[in-house]
Amino acid sequence: MNSAAIRNYKTRKEENTLIFITPMFRAEPDSVLHSGIYNREFASVLASAAVAGIIYVIAAMNIESSVFRSLVLLLVFAGGFPFFRTYVFRESFMEVVFNTASGEARIYSSWIKKRLKETIALSSIKNISIEKKTQEVKNPDAVEFVEKISLQHGTVIPGFGEEKTLFLLKLHLTDGSERIIYSDSVMQDVLSAHAEIKEFLKI
Repeated sequence: MNSAAIRNYKTRKEENTLIFITPMFRAEPDSVLHSGIYNREFASVLASAAVAGIIYVIAAMNIESSVFRSLVLLLVFAGGFPFFRTYVFRESFMEVVFNTASGEARIYSSWIKKRLKETIALSSIKNISIEKKTQEVKNPDAVEFVEKISLQHGTVIPGFGEEKTLFLLKLHLTDGSERIIYSDSVMQDVLSAHAEIKEFLKI
């Protein structure tokens, strides 16, 4: 069971303001490259290793000491991993700021820097709902291939290749449009976020 400490969203209340932040706001199916195989940590390791390899080749052309070259390789790789993980392969976030004083909800996206995507009048939010969405496996051949590779390496990936159920938290506007602000496979967390936002907006 998810606890509040590890749930996939955060809220913060200030005067007349509720701030909702989550990295999970997309409803598109995941890639067949499951997060257990290809994730941000793995990508950071690959990028760091590639840069370290290039630096090592340059060092080998200009430095005779193999010990010094190895030290350079180690330092570049060790320093590259946290750099790539923090600044290049960092998660993107959605931040929704509900402000009853200004009567607006501002939606921001944040990756390298924070950017305002849209401003919505609170009066135009007529409802907040939760929608269930099931994602089917669209490439069973790729799933079978990855599973074979995993078995050859003695690895079992829980849930890989199975249908995934998502619960989408949506804002419904008076013009008939919708905005997805949260998408999670844990229904209890979506229910909690729904209740908190709905209580704040008094909808």
